[in-house]
Amino acid sequence: MTHISPFFLPPTLALLGVAICCVLLWNQTARFKRSVEKIAEDVRVSLIDMDGKVVYDSVGQDLPNHADRTEFEAVRADGQPRSIVRESETLHISMFYFAKRIGDYVLRIAVPYQAVTDAKADAVRGLLAAIGTGALIVASLFFFTRRYERRLSHLASERDLQEKMVEEMRKLERFRSNFISNVTHEIRTPVTGILGATEMLADDTARLNGKDRAELQNILKSHSSRLVALVDDILALARLEKAEAEHDVPFTPCDVADIVQTAVNLARPAARNADITLSFVRKPQDAGSLVRPCDARLIESAVTNLIQNALRYSDSKDVAVSVERTPSGKATISVTDHGIGIPEECQPRLFERFYRIEKNRSHSLGGTGLGLAIVKHIAQLHGGEVKVSSKRGEGAKFTLVV
Repeated sequence: MTHISPFFLPPTLALLGVAICCVLLWNQTARFKRSVEKIAEDVRVSLIDMDGKVVYDSVGQDLPNHADRTEFEAVRADGQPRSIVRESETLHISMFYFAKRIGDYVLRIAVPYQAVTDAKADAVRGLLAAIGTGALIVASLFFFTRRYERRLSHLASERDLQEKMVEEMRKLERFRSNFISNVTHEIRTPVTGILGATEMLADDTARLNGKDRAELQNILKSHSSRLVALVDDILALARLEKAEAEHDVPFTPCDVADIVQTAVNLARPAARNADITLSFVRKPQDAGSLVRPCDARLIESAVTNLIQNALRYSDSKDVAVSVERTPSGKATISVTDHGIGIPEECQPRLFERFYRIEKNRSHSLGGTGLGLAIVKHIAQLHGGEVKVSSKRGEGAKFTLVV
C-alpha cells in the first residue's frame, strides 16, 4: 500500500475532490441536457383565438376544450400572463401551463410538470457541482503553492527526525548489546562457582573432609541463591516493562504508609544482624490521607529494594524511612542514610540496569545490579518518579514519589 505523507494529503484530497466534482458536473450537465431535450419533446404549443378556437397546435390535434381552461379565460379577460400547475384532463398527469395574450390570440404552452422539476433539480445539482469544482480548484492551487513554500522546512524536519530515529536505533542496539553482555557476565560468575564446587564434590579422589564438603555446599547454596535472585530480577524487570507498554496493571486504593511499614518490618531482622538502627517516620497530619491507587506488592518491592541498598552499601549505622503527603496528593517515600554517600558523577547512571559504583564490592555483597532499575520502572508505572540526592561522605537520600 502506497504511503502518502500528511504533508501531501490536503492537496491530494483536493485534487481527488476536483476530479469527483468534475465527474459530477459532467454527469449533471448531461442529465440537464437530457431533461431539456425531454421538455422539448413533450412541450405542446397552442395558439387560440379569442373565441376559443385552436388556430395552431404543435401536436396536430384540434382540441376545442382549450376554451374551458381557467388560464385561457383569465388571459382573455385582462390580458395578463398566467401560469398554473394542474392535472391534465386528457393525459391525467400534472402539467405546467403558461398562457399569454399576443394580439388577438392567446399563446398557450403545456409541459409535463415532472419534466420541469427534473430539469430544475438537474440545474441546481449542476450549479452545486460547478461551485464545488471551483472551490476545490482554488483549494488545490492554495495547497500546491504552500507545498513549495514549506518544502525546505519539511525536508529539514524530516531529516532531523530521521537522524533522531537513527540515534534511537543506535541507543537500542547499544542497550541490547550491553544487556546481553551484562547478563552473560552476571550469570557466568555464579554458574562457574556452581560448576567448580560440583566437580570437587563429585571427585572421589579429592579426599574431602566434612569441613571442606560443608564449605563447598555453602558455595553451591550462595551461588544458586545469587543466580535465582538474578533471574527473578530480570523477569520482574521484563514484567514491569511489559506492564508499562500495555498499561495493564490493576490498581486498587491502598494506604501507602501501611505498605511502607510492612517493608520496614520485613527489613528489621537484616538491620539488627548488621547492627544498623532502622527507623520509620510518618507525619501525624498525613494519617488517613495517604490512600493512593497502586499495586501494593510492587510498592512494597520498591521500598524494600531502597532499604536493602541502604543497609548493604551505605556503611551507615542508621537508616531512616519516612512517608508524607505532597501538596498534589501524592505520597513521597524517603530512605535516608548517613554513610559514605554517592559520587555526583555516578548519580545520573544510578538507575541503569547492572550499573554499579564499585563492582567488586557489589558482587561481594550479593547485589544483582537491577534493584534500582526495578524501583525506577515501578515509579514510572505509577505515574511517579524516583530520585537521589547525595554527596560523598555525607550519606544519601532516595525519594520515591507515587
